[in-house]
Amino acid sequence: MTKNDKTYHLHLDGELFRKQRELLMRLVALVHGKEAYKPNPGDEDLLEGLLALTDRIADQAHDRHGIDYLLDDAKAPRSHQRQYP
Repeated sequence: MTKNDKTYHLHLDGELFRKQRELLMRLVALVHGKEAYKPNPGDEDLLEGLLALTDRIADQAHDRHGIDYLLDDAKAPRSHQRQYP
């Protein structure tokens, strides 16, 4: 570990995390133009779970290390930050 590395504690559901990673790999292939994206049932829930995971990581960064990784315009409460069209 370097002086910039930080330790985080997370509880992960292995099967759910595997499915989320597979979805991310499909989305990366889409961005690279390797395949067309065809949503599968449950993709939205998997992506919401990944967003929640990044929120938990950011919370720990703030609480444990004093780092604010969330670059929100008005520092609104997290429950009000995500606005979808």
